[in-house]
Amino acid sequence: MLLFLRFPTSKAAVSAAVFLIHGASGLSAQNFTARSASLNPFGVNGPLPFGEMPDLGVSGGPALKGGFTTGIGLFSVYDSNVLLSEDDPESDVTLSAVPTLSYTTDPEGGAKMVIMATYSPSASASLNNSDYNSFDQNGSISMIVSGARTTVTAYAGISQDSGADSLAASQGFFTGTAISLGIQGSYQVAPRTTMNAGVSSSIVDYGESEGDTGSAGGSAVGLGSYTVNVGGSWAATERLNFGPSLSYSVNSSDTTADFNTWGFSMVGSYKVSEKIQMAASLGVQYSDYSEEGQSGGISPTGSLNATYQINELWSWGGSIQSGLTPSPTGVNYVINGWSLSSSLNRQLLIGSIGLGLNMDFSNFDSVGPTGAFPENQEAQQNLGLSLNYARPLFNDRVGFTSSLLYNVNYGDAEWSQIQLSAGLNMSF
Repeated sequence: MLLFLRFPTSKAAVSAAVFLIHGASGLSAQNFTARSASLNPFGVNGPLPFGEMPDLGVSGGPALKGGFTTGIGLFSVYDSNVLLSEDDPESDVTLSAVPTLSYTTDPEGGAKMVIMATYSPSASASLNNSDYNSFDQNGSISMIVSGARTTVTAYAGISQDSGADSLAASQGFFTGTAISLGIQGSYQVAPRTTMNAGVSSSIVDYGESEGDTGSAGGSAVGLGSYTVNVGGSWAATERLNFGPSLSYSVNSSDTTADFNTWGFSMVGSYKVSEKIQMAASLGVQYSDYSEEGQSGGISPTGSLNATYQINELWSWGGSIQSGLTPSPTGVNYVINGWSLSSSLNRQLLIGSIGLGLNMDFSNFDSVGPTGAFPENQEAQQNLGLSLNYARPLFNDRVGFTSSLLYNVNYGDAEWSQIQLSAGLNMSF
């Protein structure tokens, strides 16, 4: 459900671009399967901001404006465990070049119709194993049209990421592709009441892989999902919105029985002050599986996106996301996962420093005969801690970024990983 907070137009482009380009905090290969369960662009944690743009019905001036932004980044990454192996970790150093092109028809804000697009290919070369060389592409295009009472938002995005997946370790090194599409409309039926409806879909493909043996063509299987949702929102105050949301989705995968899911959630957004904003949803979903003899199941769902500008120097952001997705490798297993993230940032005299925490909890639920897999596949927990530093160079013409990431995985697979990265980026 799309809720309505006041976000400047520039933040919409930035939000979509950050979601797609910076895979380390979103659709990184390591968490590719976990993130693919929640690709709805209109959700609380979607790439589009969880609110419409302000003052889109501006009077005077041209209806459409234009602006391009270009840039390039050069990065190096040391990885202590490329394939997320339990017993024989393989280290590597990767060099990457990431150009970026972004466009918006309304760089200054205020147009009735806004189109935003971004494209960022990424070429990476491994210093130790040419099988790990990759060329990934990430891009998105979104459009927002606003009338007196009606707002229509459409979105299309593609994200490619290469690496090892913590939920498909047997796949080895792969290139995953996720495509997300959606359109949503809202209509203000009363001064405080808005109704909305939307359709979205996502397709995930794992492509070919290079495993421990170096043979191509791994066993991971992609998935497809189609969702319809309807809901309403009531503005209790200028700062508080809440209302119900109903959804129905169809999910399919070659490894897992097709299943349909009905969901009900209460969704709300609250702007505590100019410094604190949050949006959240909480509900339940019922899944009906096509596998003969398998009964349906009920599970809780929830999501949260919150930001807090503590003062001029300190800021915090956090999110929670749940998702239900077919297992890419386990026959007749679905993964009921929850993901939590938190980041604390401080502005320095020159530059900034940040501390991040990410946790993924994945439960494997059997939905039919599991073949060679154990009857009860163990749950899996992943914990990641990161330290980030960034600063401008050469009179703010060049940006330097660096990060140290430590990951540890427990449960069904047990491994640890250290990633150290540094890079330069420049806008034109």
